[in-house]
Amino acid sequence: MHLPIPGLLLAAVLTLSGAASAQTATTTNFDVTGTILPGVCRIAVADVDLGTYQSTQFTGAFSTPFQAVNVVVSQCDPLVARVGLHFNGVADNNDATLFQGVAGIGIELQRTSSGARLRPGGWTQMATAAGTHAFRARFVQSAATVSAGAVSRPITVTMTYN
Repeated sequence: MHLPIPGLLLAAVLTLSGAASAQTATTTNFDVTGTILPGVCRIAVADVDLGTYQSTQFTGAFSTPFQAVNVVVSQCDPLVARVGLHFNGVADNNDATLFQGVAGIGIELQRTSSGARLRPGGWTQMATAAGTHAFRARFVQSAATVSAGAVSRPITVTMTYN
């Protein structure tokens, strides 16, 4: 025997069954990624004059006095703690640890603090970022026979951070 359901009760039952299905949900998560890089520093290196010498002075293992090469790093972002310096240039034909000068005479580049030679393509890590980083350069005889000539060779300094 079926009893008739009053219209109001039927509407309430249908509303409740619809509300139950609307509350069912599926959730998921997603990752947010990114990188915050430190800002940059300014770098400056003045041109260096190694002096004028007679080719006849280079009669063996001759080298000239060192001249200062100061790499000045300034205006660093506070997040930059230290820098690495890379030195690129053409290597001497007779000694790949020297930069190219004229035939038989190369250019030696060293860290002033340690005397460590920096070869073309070499790099050194500095303990700090901003400041004056001291290096030095000189002419070094790299072959028994040398040539005369003016030397003007670029050495490119590239700085990396932290």
